[in-house]
Amino acid sequence: MFSLLMHEIKSRCTAILGWGFGLILYGAVYILIFPPELFEQFKFLKDLSVYALVGIQLGSFEGYMASIVLVYIPILLSIYCIIASTSTLAGEEDSGTLELIVAMPLSRWQILTAKAVALSVVVLSIMIIASIGNAFVLEAIKINTQINVTPFGLFTALMSSLPLELAFIMIGLFLGTILPNRRLSATALTIFFIASFFGENIAGMVKSLEPIKYFSLFNYYNTTETIFTEGAQVSDVLALAGIAAVFFILALICFSRRNITVGGWPWQQGKITD
Repeated sequence: MFSLLMHEIKSRCTAILGWGFGLILYGAVYILIFPPELFEQFKFLKDLSVYALVGIQLGSFEGYMASIVLVYIPILLSIYCIIASTSTLAGEEDSGTLELIVAMPLSRWQILTAKAVALSVVVLSIMIIASIGNAFVLEAIKINTQINVTPFGLFTALMSSLPLELAFIMIGLFLGTILPNRRLSATALTIFFIASFFGENIAGMVKSLEPIKYFSLFNYYNTTETIFTEGAQVSDVLALAGIAAVFFILALICFSRRNITVGGWPWQQGKITD
């Protein structure tokens, strides 16, 4: 199991460096091009509904940092989570390599656990690199600019998105065990991701739709300026951790009971013939 775990992590070293430094570059661009003194010129935009729809706040530098850097870095990383989680089981089944993996002297739960842990370590590594890099960029502009966000505050705020990413990973693994191929798994998770993001923002704008926000994973990730002073809420972290745990268990159950047959639905695979 440990050998499989290390293989999964090593095979994604390029992704760790590429995504980590790419997210540093993204954050650096928005941190450097929007100094606080420009907010007086942009405050008239802060009440536009289109900005509220995508979660952008322009009332303060802290709000801008929260809604641009803290929202869109996790969104970009979620793209990797969707790709990696749905290609881990469903993608390997499509390519035919999953049959070789299950033939190893490992139980199904050990295989899935190794892959889930490996993906978690990879995403954690990416977030550490991105968080440290963006904190250094913020420290660089603080030398000449007076702002209230500290580099450590930015680091911890970015790291607070980790439970959100883990939840998407576990959902992706689960979808990979119940859907017949990677394309359907990735499509289903992408639809859920988009609905989750926009659903939470729309629910915040329309009072009658407020109950739907509890079905959005983004509801449990603080992207307001209070994250820099109050930190992540324990209840939100526990909610996302609970969601990740539930879908991991569901993935374990489904993976242990299904046949490995490319292109077949789990409940039909036992009927597939040559």
